[in-house]
Amino acid sequence: MKKLLLILSMLMCMCFTFANAEVNYTTSQQDITIEKTIDNNTTQKTFKNYTNSVIIIAAIVYIVIAIVLIIYGVKGKVIVYRNILDVSLCVALFAALPVIWIIILTMFFLQVERNITLIILGIMAFIWISVLLYIACITLKDNRYNPLLSILILPLKIILGLWFGLSLFGALKKGEGKTVAERKEDKQNSLVHFAISSGLIYALMRDKPLKK
Repeated sequence: MKKLLLILSMLMCMCFTFANAEVNYTTSQQDITIEKTIDNNTTQKTFKNYTNSVIIIAAIVYIVIAIVLIIYGVKGKVIVYRNILDVSLCVALFAALPVIWIIILTMFFLQVERNITLIILGIMAFIWISVLLYIACITLKDNRYNPLLSILILPLKIILGLWFGLSLFGALKKGEGKTVAERKEDKQNSLVHFAISSGLIYALMRDKPLKK
């Protein structure tokens, strides 16, 4: 009887020890997994913060460069826009995007054949890229074939073209708002944006249409 109790006690001790060891092992594995998860999350967060910081710094640097280019463009030391056609093409780059999207949706709802859809999309993409390349070429030519200067000017003229196009659209459409006062205020803001953008665009054009 004593031997049986002793054996049972030994077995219970062994089971308890094994169970405790298993718990410790599982806990250790969980701790390692948690530490790895924390490290991965920290690394991803650090990388994300680093990427955001780089983007913010790059944006600030380009804003400063854009301001300098605008000042030099107004003085005529660099050419941002050649003429009204150059401005119109920059505006058309973004004005064409909604039209392209409408065409895509129309072909989707009409269930146009895939080959025809791809051909039409290819033609539109070719025209859009050709216009962009043409703008880049005249920018390069107007700035004495300086590639670095042209690369810096090209985004500026496209962004200003987008701003001018949106302000023109805002000036042409009716004011938005629930009350007459809100619609009037919205219309006035649109006209102010249009006046500023058109004045800036005109100052940056080399061949001004109304210049005698």
